[in-house]
Amino acid sequence: MEISRRRVIVLGGTLVAASSLGTQGAQAAPQTQDHAPGRAPRGVWLAGDTHVHDDHSSDGSLPRQTSDQRLPGNLPVKDQIGEGERVGLDFMPLTDHRTYDQHWDPQWTSSRLLLIPGEEANGSPHAVVLGAVDTIVDGANPPGSPAFRHVQQSIWDAHAQDAVWSVAHPDDGEVEADGRPNANASVQTPDIVEIWNRASDPDGEIDYAENRWNHGFRFGAVGACDCHFRELWDVAGPGQPTTWVFAAEATERAVLDAFKLGRTTVSRSPSGPFVTIEADLNGDGVFEAIGGDEIVLTRAPRKGIAKLRVHVRGGEGTTLYVFGSPGRSAGPLATYTPSSSEETYLVPINPGEGHSWFRAEVRAPGDLSGGDADPALPNQLRAATSPVFVSTKAPAVAAPEIPLPDMISSDDQAAPVVGDVGAFAGFADVATVGRTSHVVAEAHRDGRVSVVYQRVVGDRAQGKLVDLAPRSNVSRSPRVVARGRDVWVAWQETESEQPRRTSIYLRHSTNGGQDFGKAVKLSEGKVRAIHPALAVVDGGRAVVAWADNSAGAFDVFVQVVGVDSEPHNISAAGKTVDAGTPADSRSPHFPASLYPSIAVGPRGDVVVTWQDSRFDADPGWTGHTPPAGQEASGGTDPDNWEIMTSRRGANQHTWSAPVRVSPDPEAADRHPSIALDRDGGFVVMWEAKALRSSGANLALRVSRSTDVGVTWSAAQPVGLEPNAMSQRPRLGQDQDGALRAVWYDSRSEDWRWKVFTARFDEGSGWTAPERLTGPGNASWPAVSAGVAVFTSDRGALRRQRDLTQQVFVVRL
Repeated sequence: MEISRRRVIVLGGTLVAASSLGTQGAQAAPQTQDHAPGRAPRGVWLAGDTHVHDDHSSDGSLPRQTSDQRLPGNLPVKDQIGEGERVGLDFMPLTDHRTYDQHWDPQWTSSRLLLIPGEEANGSPHAVVLGAVDTIVDGANPPGSPAFRHVQQSIWDAHAQDAVWSVAHPDDGEVEADGRPNANASVQTPDIVEIWNRASDPDGEIDYAENRWNHGFRFGAVGACDCHFRELWDVAGPGQPTTWVFAAEATERAVLDAFKLGRTTVSRSPSGPFVTIEADLNGDGVFEAIGGDEIVLTRAPRKGIAKLRVHVRGGEGTTLYVFGSPGRSAGPLATYTPSSSEETYLVPINPGEGHSWFRAEVRAPGDLSGGDADPALPNQLRAATSPVFVSTKAPAVAAPEIPLPDMISSDDQAAPVVGDVGAFAGFADVATVGRTSHVVAEAHRDGRVSVVYQRVVGDRAQGKLVDLAPRSNVSRSPRVVARGRDVWVAWQETESEQPRRTSIYLRHSTNGGQDFGKAVKLSEGKVRAIHPALAVVDGGRAVVAWADNSAGAFDVFVQVVGVDSEPHNISAAGKTVDAGTPADSRSPHFPASLYPSIAVGPRGDVVVTWQDSRFDADPGWTGHTPPAGQEASGGTDPDNWEIMTSRRGANQHTWSAPVRVSPDPEAADRHPSIALDRDGGFVVMWEAKALRSSGANLALRVSRSTDVGVTWSAAQPVGLEPNAMSQRPRLGQDQDGALRAVWYDSRSEDWRWKVFTARFDEGSGWTAPERLTGPGNASWPAVSAGVAVFTSDRGALRRQRDLTQQVFVVRL
């Protein structure tokens, strides 16, 4: 087996792979990798886990889970990572319940283990999200909606970040007591599904997966230790079971891409048994597909042509079963008993017209495969592959019991400017001068994550797309500002993933983006420097802010480039950091200051805003450990994030102490954006939610300062819709100087995320929200001088297994 890092379009013999023909809404052939006749996939098998907890989950350790959180925790981040290292895993996420705070823990680092960002999202049913940039907020369904609406929206939200969405333990959330799929099973486009959760019933989970595959769903199979307890490391710790991914290389992006392709197999542990499945569907002797791949044939192969190759390592004393659709209910296609450490079997198959799939699993007597496994089963699960999916003429279309509502088709006059069909582009920013818009975005292709620049005149891209960091494999979070012919772009660049180290870079163009000068490195590169913000002051100096953990806790640093000899830490003042005690893994407190945004006043005053958890009772932790002898007091879940600011006067070099903008102990306030209104007032907008980890909708809040950030008005709602989620606001000025907000929102009748907008009128306040986008999902907007950019999946050619996310521009 080999994996190429490029996607191709191949039409050869009877085999069709990776066709990109079709129009919006059509079911085109799936995107796969190198399914050319005569070529086998290339890559490397990497061992990992997909679902692991620590004490950042409120039930993350045995003492806490059995004491209603009254006892200290004993499962710190470093210990769970250390266990993953000890057993020989290559990658692992920490997927704590409905929180991302584990990633702000200074212990989230490893030189031996590839750490994948992760979260166990949603209230019910649970899901695992891998590769997102922050928590996926689980809102409340509007009255009368099908039960899975909020789940579907969380999938779309994850895919807008090119993250992987997994069904967690489907036997507890997606099925009724009798095993029949419930409403949650109608959720579409999951990337992977747990068929082996060590704490649950693997056979029930396999039944669920086979049911969905028979209904046309296409996803890969994964395992999950779902470990909360160090006391069970020997039998249910990280890597028990092990999920193997067939990835192009050992990087975060390659692992996530492999999950999206479903190229996985699951084994009892890193030492096996290990089983793989491959398919030669055109009889040329080359096995061009592996488990997870989706192959479309122009016609069914002649009888005797197609075959599977199943390889088992460490299978002595086990039984190998090969199944074809409809699965176990029809009995195995073939059964084998491996007698040596390496066995390979050729299995003839006859895929007919329509849709079919083929998979393998290994079983043996002995200990139970899961906490809820049937003890009467003589053979327990020991390994299993993802299926090879085979179709003729057209790929399978998912047929859920409850269909999604029809998509809004109204034309919003938006035009694509970054990204191609079948690939990801998103997280865009824009700076507009006259009719010229300078657009930056992330582009994910061939295992690379790049920061790209595109000059746009009107609504059309002009000139070539520019890779601003061509020597980097991972560049993210771009921001752009412009003044006249000057254009600046800042981003974060990953210099190491093991351990994870990122730096902030800046490039400057003096000729309107025609070309850029050399990149300037602003941070040291010894820590994680993330989420840059960017503005320009009088004199044409760039002001860059970012968050990094050089002091242990994440703080916000700011530098006026060409003026400051080094960045200033503006958030540390008044923050209490506590390394904690060895007796309680939840005793350390490292309050985080994150997601800065910058605005510059007409006289050169600079105000920076960010979200901050220093006022939480125990920042970084869900739930709360009470003082000794006292009852559990609940704590916060999520953290009580607040919005804060600091200011720097014109021609000054010192920053004010942090100022609280949203001193609300009952809400989590996050992701602020700051801009000037027409009168020169500073305005901050953010998203807020009640302190409930799930079932609470995000809403927008705004505050204004007329004294350059010394004081702030009481927060007011903008675009309020209690039955919807409103998130990730961005502020900017229109061409006439009026303040405008854009955000993405779930209130539309087709359920999809849409970009909404509102303007601030100094006389009458904020206008009613107006839907800005039409077809598909639209998210992650930014706005400048009456031009908005956003990420959308509207160019996708099919509903499942299509990675398409593109950046669009629209004039307001």
